[in-house]
Amino acid sequence: MSKSVLRIAKISLMNVKGAYFVTALFVLMIFVQFFIQYLMAVNGADLSRSSNLSGGMMLWLLPVLVAIIIPAYNFRRICNLGGRRNNFFWGALIAYGMLALLVSLANVLVFYTIDRFLQNSGHFDQDLFGGVFNLLEIFGWTASGVIVAFLRQAAFLFLLASFVHTLVSIQDKWYGWVTDVVLIAIISVFTPIAPLRAVLVVFFNMIIFHPNALLHILNCVGIGLIIYALNKPIYARKAI
Repeated sequence: MSKSVLRIAKISLMNVKGAYFVTALFVLMIFVQFFIQYLMAVNGADLSRSSNLSGGMMLWLLPVLVAIIIPAYNFRRICNLGGRRNNFFWGALIAYGMLALLVSLANVLVFYTIDRFLQNSGHFDQDLFGGVFNLLEIFGWTASGVIVAFLRQAAFLFLLASFVHTLVSIQDKWYGWVTDVVLIAIISVFTPIAPLRAVLVVFFNMIIFHPNALLHILNCVGIGLIIYALNKPIYARKAI
């Protein structure tokens, strides 16, 4: 792996300060809200029917925002500074892989520390995941332990980042708008029709709810790589 690719990966992750700021703001808001509610509960307030989204889930904003900023803004900056298109392609891919791993690790730490503490406190809705919603648990990824949960989440976040990056990359072309229309049509048409809805269920089972953790990870990484590979011809012709 060339130093130029690694340098672009580093630059890609450094030049997204807005994404870090927005994500940190939302994470802080959730934690402050839970802290206030916990103090209220400790002092006698009845919050036994209260539940909220985990602060760790706000971390999922980061790969989405970064996958918007990198193709929308960083591509032209990197090329104008002498970076090659091919190096940008591989550098961004590495950046998403690293980001998926880091965000997954952070959310796993939040879930097994702060979320578990709040769930076990007994102050929040015990009928709904202890009053703290974290998709790690809702999707069933924690059933096989912390390491498997970490890997499943990282694989899914990589797929998510690859999809968002590719979708943003084609928005300045006619086929980008066609893709938007097709995605909207799939959701609006497939959802109300039972046989077509079953197709969506199969797909989401592949990338989210698959009972086999290894196959779930392979599905997410494989589909993510296939989607990301579409960027090769896109950026070969993309105007700077």
